[in-house]
Amino acid sequence: MRKRISLCLLMCSILLFSGCKGALPEDDTISVDKKGRVTSTIVEEFDKEFYDAEELEGEIDEELAKYNQNFAADHIRKEAFKVEDGTASLQLVFDEWKYYSDYTGLTLFAGTVSEAEEEGYDLSGEYLDADGSLTDVDTVSAGEDVHVLILEEAVKVQVPGKILAVSPTDYVTITGSREASVQEAGLSYIIYK
Repeated sequence: MRKRISLCLLMCSILLFSGCKGALPEDDTISVDKKGRVTSTIVEEFDKEFYDAEELEGEIDEELAKYNQNFAADHIRKEAFKVEDGTASLQLVFDEWKYYSDYTGLTLFAGTVSEAEEEGYDLSGEYLDADGSLTDVDTVSAGEDVHVLILEEAVKVQVPGKILAVSPTDYVTITGSREASVQEAGLSYIIYK
């Protein structure tokens, strides 16, 4: 049943809804805070007459309750849900990246470079630094254990530290000192301090 509802929500997200407290982001966004919590804001069109916002929110609440009943504490919380001007926004907060991956079935990792390597991620190879120059993890980390966000979605990304480098692809760009944009789905790496 949980998988069916998860699939339903993912389908709704294609038709429907990812970020931070305060004003909701206007685009799909994943943000990570210093404590490792992940906030996902999904923003989608919700402009068909037969769409029912209350019904959808009820299904979301029910699915979250079913997921959280497997734990002693709620590891996923609905931070916000609104429908306005034909657009629906859903914001969920996950206590850790592991709950996000488990719940959505999508790759997401947030932690130090050494923790990523322990999880089996290969961080060797070239990256693009903030100036657009090729670099590698050892160069940007300068001996420190910097952090990395690994994800496979096309979203805007916000991290709690300065972005040092990103995957060397045309579809991952640094858009601010703590923000990046991933334009295509695929495994992407964002290294930050």
